[in-house]
Amino acid sequence: MCLGRTQRIGMSHLPSYREDDAIGPLQRDEAIALFGIIRTIRPKVVVEFGFFHGHSAFNFLQALPGDSRLYSYDIDAESIKRAKTEFNFDQRFAFIGKSQTDFDPGDIENQAIDFVFFDAAHELELNIQTFQRIIACLAPEGMIAIHDTGLWHRSHFAPIHETFTRECRGEWKDEDFYAHQPGERAFIDWILLEYQDFSAIHFHTPRTLRHGFSLLQRKRSLAS
Repeated sequence: MCLGRTQRIGMSHLPSYREDDAIGPLQRDEAIALFGIIRTIRPKVVVEFGFFHGHSAFNFLQALPGDSRLYSYDIDAESIKRAKTEFNFDQRFAFIGKSQTDFDPGDIENQAIDFVFFDAAHELELNIQTFQRIIACLAPEGMIAIHDTGLWHRSHFAPIHETFTRECRGEWKDEDFYAHQPGERAFIDWILLEYQDFSAIHFHTPRTLRHGFSLLQRKRSLAS
């Protein structure tokens, strides 16, 4: 049966995601990008560090094949409640109420990880500890996504971003560019220095207010 070009692929949730005034969760266009990546590579096992209100988890579930599994870690009480009450509709989802640094291969049934998403601690040392725990479980072509690695350009600030720069722990790189999560940027640099078999691509831009995310994967020759 030919379903045609207009076959539905589960993207109806995306317009509800915030974009220009988003703080914390995925922005709408980032969710679109990650949706496309997951649809393209069709990972069997996805691990997410940082459930929060479930925006990224729901996006992953809409994109994942029926035989995949999503394991989401968080210790926040509200996150635990949301995961139990709002995500019991999908048997592919497993919530793990543990800190990211307490990751254990048994949590994911000792399976290889095809895709891992970091969006929890935003602290360099905690991310390093987590990376050192998961690296042995990462599939040979496994992919790592790290959220909040971009810079905000002052020209796109809404009032909420002005407030953030006054009250939170980011840092100005110059008079125009602000790193809202410098720990995530340092984490990227640490991985590339300590694990030189990895390469990274960054989804950043100064043309809009973008939190940004980075993708990392082991280098490999396609000719061999």
